[in-house]
Amino acid sequence: MKPRFSTGIFTVFLTCSTLLCGNAPEPADPDGIRRLTDQWRAHRRLIDLHQHIDYTPEHLACAVRIMDRAGIGLEVNLSGGTTTRQEGKQADFERNKGLADQLFPGRFVHYMNLDYADWDQADFSERAVKQVEEGHRLGAAGFKEFKRLGLYLRNGAGKLIQIDDPKLDPVWKRCAELGLPVSIHVADPKAFWLPYNDTNERWTELKDHPNWWFGDTNKYPSREALLGALTRVIARHPETTFVCVHFANNAEGLEWVERSLDTYPNMMADLAARIPEIGRHNPENVRRLFIKQQDRILFATDFQVYERLTLGSGGSGPLPTDDDAVAFFEKHWRWLETNDRQFEHMTPIQGDWKIDGVGLPASVLRKIYFDNARRLLVRALPLPMVGAAHIHKDFRPDARMKEPAWQVPAPVHVEYQLRDGAARPEVSTSVRILWSDRYLYLGYECPFTELTVFEPPDRTGERTGLWDRDVVEAFIGSDGENTQHYFEFEVSPNGERLDLELGGQTKGLAWNSGFESDVKVDRKAKVWSVTMRVPLNALSPIPPAAGTRWRLNLYRHDRAHDTFLAWNPTATATAHTPAKFGHLAFAEK
Repeated sequence: MKPRFSTGIFTVFLTCSTLLCGNAPEPADPDGIRRLTDQWRAHRRLIDLHQHIDYTPEHLACAVRIMDRAGIGLEVNLSGGTTTRQEGKQADFERNKGLADQLFPGRFVHYMNLDYADWDQADFSERAVKQVEEGHRLGAAGFKEFKRLGLYLRNGAGKLIQIDDPKLDPVWKRCAELGLPVSIHVADPKAFWLPYNDTNERWTELKDHPNWWFGDTNKYPSREALLGALTRVIARHPETTFVCVHFANNAEGLEWVERSLDTYPNMMADLAARIPEIGRHNPENVRRLFIKQQDRILFATDFQVYERLTLGSGGSGPLPTDDDAVAFFEKHWRWLETNDRQFEHMTPIQGDWKIDGVGLPASVLRKIYFDNARRLLVRALPLPMVGAAHIHKDFRPDARMKEPAWQVPAPVHVEYQLRDGAARPEVSTSVRILWSDRYLYLGYECPFTELTVFEPPDRTGERTGLWDRDVVEAFIGSDGENTQHYFEFEVSPNGERLDLELGGQTKGLAWNSGFESDVKVDRKAKVWSVTMRVPLNALSPIPPAAGTRWRLNLYRHDRAHDTFLAWNPTATATAHTPAKFGHLAFAEK
């Protein structure tokens, strides 16, 4: 029986056959693609980069309940709140993040919002930068700016605050320096500037939201002026990543979006609440654009939970149910994954028309659904967890992994680059973990194109610099008091190995854990495998029990692909970043 663990920690449990990785062929037929994406959803790999969830226990629970059904593992709440605080009180962002992280650890990341109350003060820019710095300190994953700039926010003299006001330049600059992506909403659909009457194709939506109509030229700038201000900001801050929400804020202008993405390498686009518009375009043109810009487009929905559910948009109609929300997400899958024609879109209030699916390749879907978001959020992703399945009978390491026990634990995958979190599915390395009363077992399967090793191998001692060639590594921390104290294990494809204690009493290569290993290289299948067996008493004087959690990170260096992979990327130049170690959970006996 497979061990069961709480889904509170952000987890990824997949086999190579269920994942587009390594030597697994990419499915091309619709049924094969759907099986693959269903498996991603079953294991909650997907990330929704654009949600708004009210920070109450009830609303957070509602969101998680629906996301569990939809297959979303991580929700990005763009309404995290401001970081300014009144005397004796927590800032809204700090309170909100604390509540969500306590109730549902690993299920949300949170963007901060800016407080404009001091806009008219001479030192507003400095105060705003301090807000950003405080958000970063408190764990904000990014910075969200709403469409209030250029449309709603006014200074003390009653003039609109512009998107490209120079007073905001220090904010955008500081976001870049701190690694905070900026999700920015400017303007709105074209119809919101057209006549406010029943000839408007979005009249059903506008009559329920009159404050969304901007056709009064005496009060509001043109839509084109707002988009122009946005691109000026993006151009002025090439080091800042701007996620332009609602499909670059111009879903009707496919050519404009393509031209802008071509022009500004620091610009990305999310899909939130705009598939009904994008789906009206020629599907072949959309598909071509999505394939061309596959590294710059992010899955997002604008799903909202307040006193009612909002499925991309809403109005005065019947209250949506959980089932309606699941159907809302299903329409996204259908549009992205199939070539179905002329079907009802997911947000009827946005317009009375049908959409055409774009049938994206599996490799592109993977990027849009989660790889691009993981790279964007690499600094702030929740720590992952892997489960070690308990065995009652020990066995010697055998890289063929024919022992039935190896089929019990769900594997994790080492497939993201250490520094930037970029996905490398072509060398995705699966790792399974077992434990007995005496040993910890690790089994790796590593697809390769060519191997880079020291020749001749030294299997009698330990080679300094082994990490500079092809190698797999495990960093294990059992010390609950000192996170800087952990153990390092490495094995190469030709059987060389080393073990180290770091932050403890033993220095250099003097420490000897007594661990054993076995390696097999299958040159026909282009996979090399290794198993390790580590004595538990070398890792801790107190043996783990069922439910114990240690700290862990897993790595692989592949010279041919010039990549250093991590289970949980550190977003630093080194694997020796204990704050980014995930969790190893020991399953019940």
